[in-house]
Amino acid sequence: MTTRTGAELAPLVLDAPAIAELQRALEQVESGRGVLVRLADLMGGAVGQAARLGLRGIGMAPGLQAKLKGIAETAVSRAFDVAIVGMRAPDDMPVAHVPTPPWRGPAVQAAVTVSGAVGGFAGLVGLVPDIGFTTLTIMREIARIAREEGEDLSTPEARRACLEVFALRAFPVAATDEESELGYFSARALLRGRPVVMLISEVASHYGLGLSRKLALQMMPVAGALCGASLNAAFLSHYRALARAHFTIRRLEREHGPEVRRTAETLRAGLVNPAF
Repeated sequence: MTTRTGAELAPLVLDAPAIAELQRALEQVESGRGVLVRLADLMGGAVGQAARLGLRGIGMAPGLQAKLKGIAETAVSRAFDVAIVGMRAPDDMPVAHVPTPPWRGPAVQAAVTVSGAVGGFAGLVGLVPDIGFTTLTIMREIARIAREEGEDLSTPEARRACLEVFALRAFPVAATDEESELGYFSARALLRGRPVVMLISEVASHYGLGLSRKLALQMMPVAGALCGASLNAAFLSHYRALARAHFTIRRLEREHGPEVRRTAETLRAGLVNPAF
């Protein structure tokens, strides 16, 4: 049986390799949120230590929160506009087969780590350039992964999907209890109905909360440099993994249509073994 997706016909039934790929992607989405929760806990503990050292209350003033949200919104908006520049594949090369130099991953990781260390050591002065550079770098990596998974970055839908990677972290992705009913697919549907400007604002709100904690850490020069470097590296790794999972699922949807979501629901219920 087949279903029409745009101008193409796509099979409804996933084969074993596709099911295994879908399961890995869903597990990555869910485990990625756990990593962020643990990072938030670590940051919270460090901020508590900063308060005990005399920095109590930093980041809590409404004016500072608004300023940080503005910094975050500017960084995300500029990254959204700039990240895909020059990334469209040549017409004679399938977008899913654009080669990636082996040195790129370590080089990008090193760049955001250095940016976090320098920004952390400089404190408030280094916050804005660090956030701008790191946000653009992460968005660029998201766009690169999107292209590798077959996305046409010249289309508004593909660009929105890149922004969704940032926004998905604000939503629960696993329905583990009655208070967590919003799953990955439902979150995507909710995000899809929002204008880009509103989506950027949504991302910036949560990004700004993280910046307030990061700022508190960076007020202690040595600790700020260490934490800034490690947090930048951790968030880059997280968003790379989440982007890979997100665009893998989108590729499977292009190939298999709505059966992908139905299979995901079946996998969650534990009714399918991908190794059959």
